[in-house]
Amino acid sequence: MKIGRNDQCHCKSGKKYKKCCLEKDEKRARLKQRVMKISRRDFISGPYKKCPNPECLAEDAFGVFTPIGGSRGYSRECIKCGHEQGFSFPNIKKKIIYLDQFVISNLIKLLDKSHPSHAKIKADPFWTNLFIKLELASKSQAIVCPDSFYHKDESLVGNIDFKLMKRLYEHFSSGKTLYPSLIIEKNQIVHHFEGWLENKKVEFEFNPKHIAFEQDLHTWSVGLRISVGGNPYPGQIKNLQTTNATTKEQLKETWTRWQSETGFGFVERVKEETSGLWKGMTSAAKKFTERRNLAMKKMAMGEDYDMELDDFMPPMSNDILEELMRIAKKKNVPQEKMPEIIVKYFNDIDALLEIPYIRISSVMFAGWARRAALGKKDPPKSTADVQFIASYLPYCDALFVDKESASMLKEFPQNTPAYLRLKEFPAKVFSLNNRDEFLVYLDQLVSEISSEQIAILKDMGGDDYAKPYWSIIEHEKRERD
Repeated sequence: MKIGRNDQCHCKSGKKYKKCCLEKDEKRARLKQRVMKISRRDFISGPYKKCPNPECLAEDAFGVFTPIGGSRGYSRECIKCGHEQGFSFPNIKKKIIYLDQFVISNLIKLLDKSHPSHAKIKADPFWTNLFIKLELASKSQAIVCPDSFYHKDESLVGNIDFKLMKRLYEHFSSGKTLYPSLIIEKNQIVHHFEGWLENKKVEFEFNPKHIAFEQDLHTWSVGLRISVGGNPYPGQIKNLQTTNATTKEQLKETWTRWQSETGFGFVERVKEETSGLWKGMTSAAKKFTERRNLAMKKMAMGEDYDMELDDFMPPMSNDILEELMRIAKKKNVPQEKMPEIIVKYFNDIDALLEIPYIRISSVMFAGWARRAALGKKDPPKSTADVQFIASYLPYCDALFVDKESASMLKEFPQNTPAYLRLKEFPAKVFSLNNRDEFLVYLDQLVSEISSEQIAILKDMGGDDYAKPYWSIIEHEKRERD
């Protein structure tokens, strides 16, 4: 019997139903509606073929069993008799392409019809063509566009729904995430320091697996993939906003100084930026110690304190120094000599410029300084572009970045020495200035796919396996509702 809202509750509490168990019962009813019975049959889908089992031979019954993302093969299974047959994936080598955050943002605006900028982006055919070609290249297993902590951080403080951004950048990354710059910088410095101690020339291997959490970026991105987590930890958004605001103000001050210092040459400016590494590391270590001590003091005094993880997580510079001490010890450097050796290392500017991350970032900062001295009025708002380019340029096949960043990687003063022109890094750099070339590049990659690879993709997904997922954002919205 249905109970009215104003009737006595069925639990015999004596209260009206609406003031007692109504909310709990409605919640239970909603949960019941979500319960689904899942069988193996639910993981078998088209395109269907005739069953090869001689005892069955059922038409349109031999379907594809959904593989798990990262699998080395797939299988077909008959929905009538259960006959199975397995198929292996051949080894493939994808092109590693890094897409700047603004690319993801504009694609969201293209796909989200409710976004205020949808009509503007839709009116430019480039973005529609870009989505179609990225889908084709990605689903054809020609490329992978790894995501990074820069995508996440910028999405958390951006003006587009974070979960929509996450859904799209993970769609193209297939869950492949790259290390943040601090880890890459640390690994390169540690590797270089060991050779420096022995007075040896250090070689760097630019294998993408060295900068990815899931090392093999060349696995087939097909099948079922589960995305979990991603929500910010307590205080993360606030800390990002504070850091961004601080960085913005620091860039304004530095920009003003660069505008007034017109006598600096480009090479001199590069070395100035490199020489600031040691100062930055020691400053970060000092600030962390002060922040941690203040937090501990508040806790000890019983003051109101909202715990923030950043108050107790040391900066990567501390890890770098500890690693250098460990290496020095391994190389039999006396304990009392270690600080002196490490300071000497960070003052060897020419040696530090052998480190890819440091050289690229110093060149880009020097490029900013040159533009400021030449009269550019507005400073950049963030250093994120420098950080991800310095991190990923040596390891990627291509990057699509903003126009200014692209120009700083290609335009140098006439007398710039070869080692500062960054030509040793063969990654193709695209921006909106040569955006049509990027579309041609994607077409070329697809045209080079083997017939064997195409045959497998069509067997698994049909002739329209690369059909663009136009409803990806609308689907994400419905899932949340």
